[in-house]
Amino acid sequence: MKRVTLVTAVFGAAALAAFVACADSGVSDGPEPVPSENEGGAPSPEAGPDADDAGDASLDPDPPRECTREGYCHTTLPKGLTLRGVWSDGAGVTWAVSEQGAILRYENKAWAVHATVTGPLRAIWGSGPTNIWIGGLFQGEGGSWARLAFTAGATPPPKTPITSIWGASATDVWAAGNNNTFPILGRVLHYTGATVDDAGAVPEWSLEEVSRAPIFWARVFGSAANGIWVAGEWFNPAMGSRREVMIMRRSPGTNDWVQERLPQNPSLPNDPRGDFEHLYDAAVSSDGASMWVLGKTHGSVPAFAMATTANGAQSFDWSFGVTSTKDDPYFNAIGAIDTDRVFIVGDYSRLRTFDGVKWKQAVISVSKYPLTAPFYAMGGKPDDLWFVGEDIALHRDVTKIQPRAKR
Repeated sequence: MKRVTLVTAVFGAAALAAFVACADSGVSDGPEPVPSENEGGAPSPEAGPDADDAGDASLDPDPPRECTREGYCHTTLPKGLTLRGVWSDGAGVTWAVSEQGAILRYENKAWAVHATVTGPLRAIWGSGPTNIWIGGLFQGEGGSWARLAFTAGATPPPKTPITSIWGASATDVWAAGNNNTFPILGRVLHYTGATVDDAGAVPEWSLEEVSRAPIFWARVFGSAANGIWVAGEWFNPAMGSRREVMIMRRSPGTNDWVQERLPQNPSLPNDPRGDFEHLYDAAVSSDGASMWVLGKTHGSVPAFAMATTANGAQSFDWSFGVTSTKDDPYFNAIGAIDTDRVFIVGDYSRLRTFDGVKWKQAVISVSKYPLTAPFYAMGGKPDDLWFVGEDIALHRDVTKIQPRAKR
């Protein structure tokens, strides 16, 4: 029998009633709870004097270059699309999904709409070029990656938008999402293979027990060594229904979910203003060794938390870091190659990198004019990273990186 360990409080009708009362009060408490479309973000990181320069004034805009000296290459998108997720196998196959329901594939240096569905798409993951899952839980399969056909998977209620998909293999796939309203409905789903009936094979998902708790589940991520992790927001009845970020982990080889407690801002020891209040994104590093959470504290400090383990995932050590000032534009997504190569992206084309010590704004404009479109997601492999958003898709090509000239 599966065991679920949830904080110290018991979730029941009284607690849920408190949540509903809070929602009906008409009092604003910051951003809406974990927007399904991840509209929120964490403001920008502390960096050097060029931190706010999203362009490269030394480049001649006529004609525009394809790539910047830091290897960020611009690609052509169909007009009017806001990309919310991107996946790449690192060997030339890249897929993306949009708020408008478009499924896109990248080919010959341009994006084309491969198929469309009704409703927004906000997540994508693949086990390989011919096995892709997208938000809404449609599975794309085919003889070649350019000929994928997408089939809707069977999912149990409650029905909520899917905002995150991650998998360990083609038959071990996870998804999470929430209704972004009250009463709270959040679900974590697990896929272990298709069922076969008279109509043939049908992808079928099961509902995980953590879905029973009133939590706005928004992200699922993990690694073979560190297990499966889910992240969301909830209103802690033990703290007067205070909004908090919830992280839960299922260790490899077990069915038990236990809570991971996020670190507090060390500048505010024993002060509740230093606790994480809002979740913007969460992800596992490409090397699978570290877990990352992007959010904001009760003291309105935009921040990240990183978890690593030194004892085979029996327990985790957390560190806290500030990403930006309170007045900076929002950041919407985080991704890491390892602990010394981290990326965050957000509003006004902010794309910043972290080397383990400080943040720096990347040079992403191919003209002397800065970019202003928001980024919403990133994906890919260490040498094949993609950053996507509103009418924008950048490809980081390490072969196009130019050494900085000595002064």
